Amino acid sequence: MIYGCVITYNDMPLIKSTIESIKDKVDKIIAVDGRYRDFPDTNGDYSTDGTLEYLATINNVQLVFASGVDEVVKRNKYLEQVHDGDIVLNLDADEVLVGEVKNLDADFGIIDLHDGHSRHVQKRATRFFKYYEGMAYKNVHYTLYYNGRQVNNLKKVINGDFTYEDVKDFYLIHNWHLRSQTRQHSKSIYYKKLLRNEAGFPR
Repeated sequence: MIYGCVITYNDMPLIKSTIESIKDKVDKIIAVDGRYRDFPDTNGDYSTDGTLEYLATINNVQLVFASGVDEVVKRNKYLEQVHDGDIVLNLDADEVLVGEVKNLDADFGIIDLHDGHSRHVQKRATRFFKYYEGMAYKNVHYTLYYNGRQVNNLKKVINGDFTYEDVKDFYLIHNWHLRSQTRQHSKSIYYKKLLRNEAGFPR
C-alpha cells in the first residue's frame, strides 16, 4: 500500500490542490487535522475554513484528529495508521505532486522539492519511505527514528542499515507563496517557535 499523508489546520484552498495532485496516485490518503501547539490566531481545535468538509468528499481520505499538539505528534498519528512494509509519501498542505508515484524498491526515496516561488530545488530524504514497525518521528518534526536510532535528517539517510534511491518519476512543488499574507505571517511566527522548541530552548 502507498499512503499519502498530510497534516493540516485551516489550509483551504491550497490543501485542495495538494489532495487533487495525489488522490489518484496513492492507495489511501491520511489527513491529520487539528490546531498546532503555539499556532497564532487560532479559531477552534479543528479546521473551520472548509478543509474538513472538502476532505470528507474524497473517497480514499481517512481523517484523523489531533489538536493542540506539535508536528511530531501529528506526524506520528499518521504512522499509527500504516503497517509494516507500507510506503509513506508525506506532503505539506501547501505542496503539490508532479509526475507519477512509483513503487519504492529501496527503504527511502530521495525526492526533489521545488520552491514554487523561485528556481530553487532541494533534495528531501524524509518524504518518501517504507515504514517499518518501530519507526517514529522524534525530537525534530522531519527526523525519523527506528527503535531509538536516528534514520535520516532532512536531506539524507544517515543510518547505513537502510538503502535509498533517487526518485525521478515525480517531484513536489512547495507553494507557500500562494498563501495569504496573514497566513504566511502566522506560519512564520509558528515555525520560529517550533524550531526553538525543537532546539531545546524554553517556550
